[in-house]
Amino acid sequence: MRTQVGCPGYRIDLAVVNNNHQGEFLLGIECDGASYHSSPTARDCDRLRQEVLEKLGWKIHRIWSTDWFRNKPVQVRLLIERIKQL
Repeated sequence: MRTQVGCPGYRIDLAVVNNNHQGEFLLGIECDGASYHSSPTARDCDRLRQEVLEKLGWKIHRIWSTDWFRNKPVQVRLLIERIKQL
């Protein structure tokens, strides 16, 4: 797992490393942290960023903070299932 993967102003919060292929990531995980909430155009940026990243071959998984705090075990299970699919 690596954090803040990308270039300045355009980073993925967490990236799951592919242990079978050096330099490759299995999944990008995006969260709605402090920088998300401070951006006036966060929703538009998220949609566009995800679209661009998927065109570049990334698989993206989003974890919303409210879902994480309300039911962390379910969010962890969903994330693990997604990683296993890949």
